[in-house]
Amino acid sequence: MKFNDTASVMAPVGGPPLWLASLSENATLEATVLKRPIEGRAAILSVIKHAVSLYEFQHHSYKGVIGNGLYMESYRSQVQGTPIETVVVAHMNEQGETDSVVINHRPLDAAMLFSRLMWERVDERFRDCYLTGRESCPPDETASS
Repeated sequence: MKFNDTASVMAPVGGPPLWLASLSENATLEATVLKRPIEGRAAILSVIKHAVSLYEFQHHSYKGVIGNGLYMESYRSQVQGTPIETVVVAHMNEQGETDSVVINHRPLDAAMLFSRLMWERVDERFRDCYLTGRESCPPDETASS
């Protein structure tokens, strides 16, 4: 059984998630789909707007505080018909602002597709953070023979 299959789907709630609504100016975003972190509130918001547009839906199984200064959300979705599951863990500083976020996408083929699609959509200044079309393709099986 997959992680997100163990919980029921939550009713949708309007507005941005807590971690996104409270991003600090010097926040850092790390993710499975990124080659390097994205730094700064404006930069993170710029890439997140493209990321959200890739999801065909978001069915959350969890959203909330999980400990002292930590927020988590877990959801399933599809990107171009490919199932993708996501876990977001955010650290909230003493002022209640999100100062770091880690986003884990799985399975690997879905994460690679997501990264390639982001490479196609994001501003030129962020392209080197994502996999190019060539990098996101599985190796040719005949090449390993």
